Amino acid sequence: MQQLSVSTENRWEEWGHAPLPAMFARPDGYAVVGHDRRGEIVRLTTPDPAKAAAFAAGLLRTDDAVRSEGPRAWSSEAERVLREAGWHPGRAVDTTGWKQQLEQDGFRFHVAAEDFLREFGELVVGHGGAGITRAREPFDLDPLLALGEADRFDEWGEEIGHHLFPVGELAGGFLGLDEDGELYVVDDWPGRFGRMPEAMENLVLGVMPVHMPEPKSTGAPE
Repeated sequence: MQQLSVSTENRWEEWGHAPLPAMFARPDGYAVVGHDRRGEIVRLTTPDPAKAAAFAAGLLRTDDAVRSEGPRAWSSEAERVLREAGWHPGRAVDTTGWKQQLEQDGFRFHVAAEDFLREFGELVVGHGGAGITRAREPFDLDPLLALGEADRFDEWGEEIGHHLFPVGELAGGFLGLDEDGELYVVDDWPGRFGRMPEAMENLVLGVMPVHMPEPKSTGAPE
């Protein structure tokens, strides 16, 4: 799959920080994902590349296509899924036990991981089915599922220049969060869902994570 994403910054790392459209080329056609004026997810699937490009351009031309970061409501579908899993506004769980066990295992805890786990820790989303640009996959936000994997997280953290802390497990690998609030799938290669809270929308609604650049070393961590 090939992907074209749009950012207000001149760095690929900024993908996912603002609700700007992305266009995907797939064997069966083209898909565009973006947000409307209310912040709801919108999408288009078409075999016509010109139609896909025009749709993406139209999203960019909306009055609020580029919005500053700040609090934002979940899309109705993402909120439904999260609430069914047990999330609610103001949710706060105790992270002390996770912090102690994972630090003893060799992980480095950071504030972004603590904030994430306080709000979302212990949630289990078991839904599947069609997503926006990938199939929705079940995920379990239990960081202890990554016990014994500190070396893997450290090695990939060195490759991308960030400290990765485990926050759960996705069908395709572990989920890790860096100190800037970027959410990754950590397997034999790291893929990036974007920065929270946009990353949670992408995870829940089935948006393909961005494949990170090839590692500087000769091969992926073992």
